[in-house]
Amino acid sequence: MSGINEIQSRIQTIQNRVSSPPASGRFNAVFAQQMAAAAASPTGTSGADADPVPDGATMVTPQAQAATPTARAALGSTSVTLGMMLGISAMPTVADRSGTVARSDELASFLQVGNIEARNGRLATTELTAVTGAWNGTGYLLPPAADAWEEMRAAAAADGVDLQAIDTYRSYEVQEGAYQAHLRGEKAANVLPPGESEHGNGLAVDITNGHLVGVGDREYTWLRTHAAQYGWFPISNESWHWEFRGV
Repeated sequence: MSGINEIQSRIQTIQNRVSSPPASGRFNAVFAQQMAAAAASPTGTSGADADPVPDGATMVTPQAQAATPTARAALGSTSVTLGMMLGISAMPTVADRSGTVARSDELASFLQVGNIEARNGRLATTELTAVTGAWNGTGYLLPPAADAWEEMRAAAAADGVDLQAIDTYRSYEVQEGAYQAHLRGEKAANVLPPGESEHGNGLAVDITNGHLVGVGDREYTWLRTHAAQYGWFPISNESWHWEFRGV
């Protein structure tokens, strides 16, 4: 009966999400709050506490950072900023250099506003969202990816498929340890150097059902059919590794 209750709970979760503002709406609200806080206060800092700001970026005030702990550091280019203020979002159909589907404009803006990629593996706990389905009991993803993961898990559960992840966000140190193990030949799977994996951005999961899922597994078959509508896509050389690219 516990399995039935869990499935019913997940179905209720996705039904609740359908009736609540979409992730894009929540992000736009956070972004608008940040912009309002920045407009209400002088920008910049002075003295030894000043942080360097990338060329072409706008300094975000401490007040704005406090208002939006998951969207810190520099704002992006003028075109991206205007796009987010206007609520413009599009899903590119071209592939990026890794051969996977390119990120949506909305996700790219989220990463840029929060300076996420420059801090790969160094994200604060407050910037991440705990997710269900972690094989080892704990798992965290970046908020847009976490929302999509929960919706996808609920949909899969309704079809009798239990999606579980053995790996979600990895800190820089964890990624370094895995990379060194790979170099020593202790990990057969390819492991990227620290600072380069989507795990360090909180945008990747490794799917398991007791072993890393592959062709022929129910989880893999379901994901190949449905995952894209939730913004999750596979990579070419690891059947178990899925990355959030936005919807």
